[in-house]
Amino acid sequence: MLFQIKKPFICTIFGASGDLAKLKIFPTLYELALQKRFPDNYYIVGYSRTNISQKAFKTIVKESIEKKFKQNINKTVLNTLLKNVYYFSGQYDQKEDFTKFKTFLDITTSKKVKTHIAYFSVPPNVFETIIQNLGETRASKKEDIRLIIEKPFGKDKHSAEHLYHFISRYFKEEQVYLLDHYLGKSSVQSILHLRRSNRILSHMMKGTEIANIQITALEEIGVGERIGYFEQVGTIRDMIQSHLLQVLALTAMEVPNHLDAESVQREKYAILSAIDCPCDAKNIVLGQYEYYAKKKGVQANTRTETFAAIRLFLDHEDWYQVPIYLRTGKKLHEKHTYVVVELKKFPFQPKEEEPNRLIIELQPEEKISITLINRHDDIEQKQEITTSDSIACSIYGCLPDHGTLLLEVIKGERLHFLSFQEIIAAWEVVDKITDLAKKKKIKLNKYPQGSMGPKSQNALTKMDGFTWYDMHKKK
Repeated sequence: MLFQIKKPFICTIFGASGDLAKLKIFPTLYELALQKRFPDNYYIVGYSRTNISQKAFKTIVKESIEKKFKQNINKTVLNTLLKNVYYFSGQYDQKEDFTKFKTFLDITTSKKVKTHIAYFSVPPNVFETIIQNLGETRASKKEDIRLIIEKPFGKDKHSAEHLYHFISRYFKEEQVYLLDHYLGKSSVQSILHLRRSNRILSHMMKGTEIANIQITALEEIGVGERIGYFEQVGTIRDMIQSHLLQVLALTAMEVPNHLDAESVQREKYAILSAIDCPCDAKNIVLGQYEYYAKKKGVQANTRTETFAAIRLFLDHEDWYQVPIYLRTGKKLHEKHTYVVVELKKFPFQPKEEEPNRLIIELQPEEKISITLINRHDDIEQKQEITTSDSIACSIYGCLPDHGTLLLEVIKGERLHFLSFQEIIAAWEVVDKITDLAKKKKIKLNKYPQGSMGPKSQNALTKMDGFTWYDMHKKK
């Protein structure tokens, strides 16, 4: 039985005329409405600086949903959703506009709604003004306002700490939902759920049994229209700081007894804070695809990386000398995200024999595979047995990343959201890497579009006697 929201709520989307709202949030709201998740009374309110009419805003919402779902639209559901859509034009840095907005909400809802969700679909440089004005114009500190703030959470450890302390001046930590859309993916959530529900799998994923872990996120596409943002952050900050380190934390963490946000965040933080990064040129490979530097909007002599591969360890007894490899990049030979857990071999096994592997594919397919080896010595034959099954959410009621997470916020759950402690621990690792890159102590390798990335990435795994597992070659 699907969870249905019973109580009325307001969802204000700050930056409602922007790309994130059009591409992700509005279609997500339609899917929630299609699955009858919403109560009879709810209010979707767009807030942005663009001066447009209520009708014009409803048209923006309607067209973004139609663009996403094309002909597969339930017009009755869409029209009902649009009846619950409103718009307010105001500045983000003007307190008087927020006072007017508060009055607008009171009139629109007849003061009957107690839960107010504020979705920050805006650039980070306006986070603070919105937070301050929301905090200063609310009726009291007891007012149920829930902030959804999507990454990036700062640009380094110092700015993340500043954001944390700034928010703390106006809102309690439990009112803040730090969203990484990767944690909304059913396949990523399955890493924890599979480990908690299957004892055999949980034992396999102990550090004492593992030879190495590889986390790979490859993309065929380039930067696209995000060039202004990407030039400021690069692949390390964009993909590794949150997405891949979160996947690592879920893979390596101790499985908590209780499945609640505090317990899970505590165990993830224990892994992220234990990361030992031998941050030097030997353990970090950076790359940039050909012609990136010629794109419009790219700075002259840019050193922004579009590929990164890193060799890490965990400062923990059970994970002693177990290397962890992360790699991600754009304009590569395929789109694929997967986790490979390579198990240790017995001392008597031949070096050339393939190890047992646990492979968790996150995209484009969502499945888990276990590879076993069966030897037949009398006929000198070796059989590789692979058992695999889908971990995709394939029944009615499945939601996209943002839908799953938005529903959790409305329910008041925080299981699949980040804590600031995790974010700051991740920045401590990333800052060391980016500082070296800024000082040009790491070579920036050019690589052809459609390739597997810089060949120098192979040196990372070779140091420990391993090789990258490439799903493309295994097909």
